[in-house]
Amino acid sequence: MSKLLLCIVLVFSASMLQASPLDDARDAGQIVELPTGYVEVIASAPAKVKALAAEVNSRRKDAYERIAKKNGITPEQVAAESYKKRAGGS
Repeated sequence: MSKLLLCIVLVFSASMLQASPLDDARDAGQIVELPTGYVEVIASAPAKVKALAAEVNSRRKDAYERIAKKNGITPEQVAAESYKKRAGGS
């Protein structure tokens, strides 16, 4: 499982080093992180934010599947660990 956590950290560490449109949308309350490891937009979010969320979720899905395959676990397990890391959990 430690290889899994390392992979998750590497996948998402670049995005954490600088502010991003995703961070801006989160800060504005237009996007929320879900325990499933994906993001969700509020209904009133602009089309640009909805497109961003779709792109983020697509990239995350690809990453979760790749990491899961490499570690012999499910993408859902990877996604749950990723959420815990983003939420500041262990």
